[in-house]
Amino acid sequence: MKAYKVYKKIMDVFTGVEKGIAAFTLALVTIITFGNVLSRYILPTSWSFTEELVINVFVLMSMLGVAICARDEGGLVSMALFSGILPRRGQRILNIIMVLFGLVFCYVLIKYGFIRVDKLIANHKRTDVLRVLEWKFALAVPVGGVCMALHLVEFAIDNIHFMIHGEEGYQGGGEVYTQ
Repeated sequence: MKAYKVYKKIMDVFTGVEKGIAAFTLALVTIITFGNVLSRYILPTSWSFTEELVINVFVLMSMLGVAICARDEGGLVSMALFSGILPRRGQRILNIIMVLFGLVFCYVLIKYGFIRVDKLIANHKRTDVLRVLEWKFALAVPVGGVCMALHLVEFAIDNIHFMIHGEEGYQGGGEVYTQ
């Protein structure tokens, strides 16, 4: 039980870091896009780098958002109609099965994400406007896959823990479930 609490605290800190990065990237995308719009109306030109930067940062922001959602019940798309008719223990078992499918998806993201990064490193490919090595932006996909896998494992451990120890005081990522 103590190991579980320590694990949850570590994952809460990890999630806090992810949320901080996601908030920073959202602010960055918003400021850059707004600045580009102002530049187009005030100056006769737009910032050519904004599209390239915003699209690539948006990928990182999306991957982190999906990873953060994976830690909560109902955070990701699921079979709510089917699981809603099951007893709580059945819902927990279904959650674990969905985690297994999610981990397969994470494996694909990580594997093919790193294959893409390796190819980009080998080719020394750079972005058109900023001239940044593209692998630095492409790294968002496998990193997001790793973060998502960590949260899926956390969700599975939560489900197993509460199947064994009961539902009392279950707190899943900020939401409290009681039945």
